[in-house]
Amino acid sequence: MAYWVSGSKLKLTIDSFANSCKLHCEIIREIEFVVHFCTTNSCIDGLLLVNLHKNVHKMPYFKLVKQNSNQNLRDILVEHMQENGISEHSLADVLNIDRRALNKFIKEGADLKFSQAILIMRFLRMGEEDFISAYEVTMSDNENFDIDKADTLSYIFDRFDIPTLKSIGIIKKRTTIDTYDEQLRSFFGFNNSIMEYDSFIRHPALFSKSKRQIEENKARKMRDFWLKCAVHSFEKINNPYDYDRDTLIEFMKHIQEYTEDVAHGYEKAVMILYRLGVTVLTQPYIEKTGAFGVTMIIDDKPCIVITDMQKKYHKLWVSLIHELYHVINDYDLLVSASYHITSENEPDLLFNEEKADTFALRVLVPEDVLVNLDRVVNFEIKIRQLSKQLSVDSSILYGVYLDNLPKERRSAGYKMLSQYLKSTTSVTRTIFFNFVEKQKLDEAITEIKGVLNNIRIA
Repeated sequence: MAYWVSGSKLKLTIDSFANSCKLHCEIIREIEFVVHFCTTNSCIDGLLLVNLHKNVHKMPYFKLVKQNSNQNLRDILVEHMQENGISEHSLADVLNIDRRALNKFIKEGADLKFSQAILIMRFLRMGEEDFISAYEVTMSDNENFDIDKADTLSYIFDRFDIPTLKSIGIIKKRTTIDTYDEQLRSFFGFNNSIMEYDSFIRHPALFSKSKRQIEENKARKMRDFWLKCAVHSFEKINNPYDYDRDTLIEFMKHIQEYTEDVAHGYEKAVMILYRLGVTVLTQPYIEKTGAFGVTMIIDDKPCIVITDMQKKYHKLWVSLIHELYHVINDYDLLVSASYHITSENEPDLLFNEEKADTFALRVLVPEDVLVNLDRVVNFEIKIRQLSKQLSVDSSILYGVYLDNLPKERRSAGYKMLSQYLKSTTSVTRTIFFNFVEKQKLDEAITEIKGVLNNIRIA
């Protein structure tokens, strides 16, 4: 790095400058001063290249500038110049800073060019953090406000998938970036700062696994968002009933019977589970999470999210029973693993998904029936008779049959039998936890908490 200084303005040799500064040239490390000067005995211009490569920390006559947290860059510079007898014009000439610019900075606090500020930083031997802090002290309230806004926006883009949040409606599509903070704080109910997002759940340990994944893959921002909303929701609902594993196992022996009541059976099952200490939230699928459901343990109680991904009645029940398998059989593992997400694209190797799938299917349709469904599936009356024998809704039989077809036959099978599948539109209406549509997370939680605690099971 080199700096050019006009010889006609400079009356000092390098040594005399060092003496006037009460310093030695060696105080400035790894900077080369190229000085164009006139000697006192002749008018011949020459070039003097001074290389400075000494360890300044060992020099008794030089100390690194240590910034007082309340000092700005101008105060630090002036103090240093006074302590070492350095004049403005000498410093300006040697650092190749315009004298008027340096004078205005020292006298009035005028702005410096970035390159000029860097030269002063190097001259003062300031670290980058001290330099930035000293500059921040100089800034006006408006400038500091702008920095706060920049920090907030940086935080938002680092933590949130803005395009997807716009797509699902958490952030309005036709909006400017300066409103993102307000919209997100409104959704979460934060009064002060969106940065509360990092700590607004009571059980941060539940989220440690996801944090690692977010660092490794920015595409997981939506899963981050979804999981935090889920944890916060379960914490706020705070199921008052203790977890009763033994009664849950007994209930699972008859859970398929609730499928017969298409209008209210799923709702009743969710209410019974709630009173067994198992909280189930059924919600719409959130883009980019790629999950059918998630199971976690909060305050020693199982908590399950079922995503109504495909809006199919049989899928809803299969997903619920799948997650209940993990509650019954993998409780200790769930405690240590923080949570389990059921996903086709990213299977969790700690949990046996195949066993959970098989369990869910066998609860609804026994294996000996499933292998013979191919013979009767085209006869509607036989399916109805079979569904009564098994105490399940007929759409469950069709759905389980289609999902178990080989991939090469599945498309044709769905074209032929999809008319017998039922939608979940009216099934989950009472207990649907749609915080996205609500636009305010805590309001949605208060509403579903009231439903879970007040609905009677007929």
